[in-house]
Amino acid sequence: MVGKHGDHVGGERDAVQALMAGDVDAACVIDGHQLVFAKEGMIPAGAVRVLARTEPYDHCTMTVLDDAPPAAVERFVTLLRAMSYDDPAVRPLLKLEGLKEWRPGRTEGYRQLEAAVDRLGFYGADGSILAEGYDP
Repeated sequence: MVGKHGDHVGGERDAVQALMAGDVDAACVIDGHQLVFAKEGMIPAGAVRVLARTEPYDHCTMTVLDDAPPAAVERFVTLLRAMSYDDPAVRPLLKLEGLKEWRPGRTEGYRQLEAAVDRLGFYGADGSILAEGYDP
């Protein structure tokens, strides 16, 4: 769901609805969302099976351009890391991303995902979407 701008659960919900309707043969879903969808009754017991799992990876990440001002990047990281789940004003924001805290960025753990989008030719070298018929 490229272009969802942070609404990964919405995209996953759409994917599971398409799966349940028989419009698609498979859907990629974060474990936690699959559990929520099952609890809500969207996925009836025994209706789906897990075909594969990726290695763990960070799903809520922030990236910056190489030429971003270092002081601005440092300030942004400081503000994120200062967010406390115990703060009632901040908790809803963290809950939106399924987080208790922001942690230092990592780049490992994406090997399987990178290989899949490369194999499918989903992205161009410039980050553009090459997949035919994809409508973000």
